[in-house]
Amino acid sequence: MRVLVIGAGMGGLTLAQALRRNGIDVVVHERDRAVEATGGYRLHLDDRACAALRRRLAPAHYQALLASSAGPRAFTRFAVADHRMRLLFAEPRGRASETLMIGRIPLRRLLAHGLDDALRLGSEFTGHRTHPDGTVTAHFADGGTDRGDLLVGADGVGSRVARALAGRPTSLPAGVSGIAGRTALTAATRPLIPVLLARGPALAFGPGGVGLFLTVHDPDADPAVDPATCTEVAAITEPPTLIWGALAPERAYPGRSRELDGAALVRLAASLLRGWDGTVRALVRAADPTTAAFFAFHTADPGADLTPWPAGAVTALGDAVHAMPPTGGMAAATAIRDADVLAEELLLVRDGRSTIPLAVHRFQNRMAGYAGEAVRTSMQPLRWIHRLATPAGNRASRIALPTVAAAARLGRTLTGAHGA
Repeated sequence: MRVLVIGAGMGGLTLAQALRRNGIDVVVHERDRAVEATGGYRLHLDDRACAALRRRLAPAHYQALLASSAGPRAFTRFAVADHRMRLLFAEPRGRASETLMIGRIPLRRLLAHGLDDALRLGSEFTGHRTHPDGTVTAHFADGGTDRGDLLVGADGVGSRVARALAGRPTSLPAGVSGIAGRTALTAATRPLIPVLLARGPALAFGPGGVGLFLTVHDPDADPAVDPATCTEVAAITEPPTLIWGALAPERAYPGRSRELDGAALVRLAASLLRGWDGTVRALVRAADPTTAAFFAFHTADPGADLTPWPAGAVTALGDAVHAMPPTGGMAAATAIRDADVLAEELLLVRDGRSTIPLAVHRFQNRMAGYAGEAVRTSMQPLRWIHRLATPAGNRASRIALPTVAAAARLGRTLTGAHGA
């Protein structure tokens, strides 16, 4: 059995690691010319994704992932605040289950580790053709081809593989876009960090449907595992930064925003936050402009059939199938879970206990059981943004957000006094 994977994202690389480690011939074609050539900032991998990576990677390999991640104290709760950084409510995170908070580039580099000639960089997929014997040929922009028994589209939002299978795009614009960036943590910026970030990330909402995600990323301060213990596979850590992302409805942005350079994007993000907490605006303005990027969010329809094609020699996983905005922190974790499930089904094929069409059928059915809910969860903050952006929502937010914040503070005060 030979498996062709299109796309070296988290799902595609996890699948390749799982198959290669179990003796299945696999090759990953990726149009990027370097593993480091990727957007994004920090990823949250939940307990299911961590369990999948433990199963699919060698122990020393997983140890390097842990050593490249922020420790468990970096995420003990998720806070929701108003635009003045007043806490509205918080969701505690259980410490019993393992999670990883890791930079996107370190994770991609680590998942590519050891794939060697199985990873073909600079290989842009253009289409595929299936054959009567059940095999499939992938075609590439340089005129080359590759033939295998199964083709897996792990090529993200706008997937060419999934679009060819479905006969249409598998996701649509969500009506909200974001500008994200990194602000280095220095003697000048650390005192500006809002106190509510001490225990984990926060998502703040303000008038006009503008939102802001904030999280401190400092793996060296409290790593999950000491990087010095990683002797077989080296850890990859990042310098301490504040990662932020401003969110707003499409109509809040001037035309051609995605074409702005980093410095202009930072200025635009700061202007979206006019009237917000002054220290937060100062942190955004202090961002490294080379890290700023514009993101237009896309989403699949969680109520629709995510894989509307017959099971056969071609399938897809991750954002290629169930695109979701980053507001739920679930996209990478769900793609890794997809890879784990598909690998499990393909190992049955290797052992003569299944067939590729049956394995694909079972994978797609199992994915449907959890992916739609992940999309729905990730969409909820965007629904709040859309509601707050209406005239009625904007008026209500100016009254409701401060009121809720004051009530939350009063509740914590009374609870503290009662406990004392």
